Amino acid sequence: MPLQGKTVIVTGIGPGLGRAIAEQAAIMGAHIAMVSRSSGIMHEVEAAIVARGGRCLTVQADITRDADCVRVAAKVLEKFGRIDGLVNSAYRPAAIAPVLELDPDDLAVAFDVTVMGTLRMIRAVVPAMEAQGGGSIVNVGSQVARKYVLNQGGYAATKAAMASLTRYLAIELGPKNIRVNTPAIGWTMSAPARAWLEDMAAYGGPSVDQSVGEISANMALGRVPTDEECARAILMPLSDLFSAMTGATIDINGGEYLPL
Repeated sequence: MPLQGKTVIVTGIGPGLGRAIAEQAAIMGAHIAMVSRSSGIMHEVEAAIVARGGRCLTVQADITRDADCVRVAAKVLEKFGRIDGLVNSAYRPAAIAPVLELDPDDLAVAFDVTVMGTLRMIRAVVPAMEAQGGGSIVNVGSQVARKYVLNQGGYAATKAAMASLTRYLAIELGPKNIRVNTPAIGWTMSAPARAWLEDMAAYGGPSVDQSVGEISANMALGRVPTDEECARAILMPLSDLFSAMTGATIDINGGEYLPL
């Protein structure tokens, strides 16, 4: 139970990785506060966590608004009394297109959620972490920030910006005993990823099984990691077992980053 008794905020609770992060954090012993613009999936996850005897809070909020982020922190402190960890999983993907074909306004919206929303949440929780003597922040990154993926330049730009913020924040918040790390996630077989592969197949691309086979062939493990596997690895930097690690980029992608 590496997170036993800790209070952890998870943003971006959707049908994919965000949900798995919240569920796995509860299994690891944490009290969970979930944040999302819509409440449906959050309530499903809350019911599952409570059924296992966990403690949970759901907060419907928009992380592009400073007031909402401050409200989230206040509600978590009111219910649990402290904030030990923050997992910034919320993001907005940019359009799938070559960089020069991206709509700048659409890309700006993606940056507002993925980068500025992350920064707003960090600003909201740091005072509580500092007052209690420390904390840990995980900004969920992506392998595409370091490895070219066709037509993913906009998404890659947001995740690269987040990775840079992580390194700077690790230095600036280190004296407050607040650690900041970024996991580089690659392919997972989440519901959104599978839906994307199904769409590609419907438009004449390879079948889902063919695509999964090609993706797996580029991974050292020879298989695509599950959401649950990635979620557990994302959460480990919140544990006191990792008290000396900050400013790190952690590859959680089955070895996809390795040149095969």
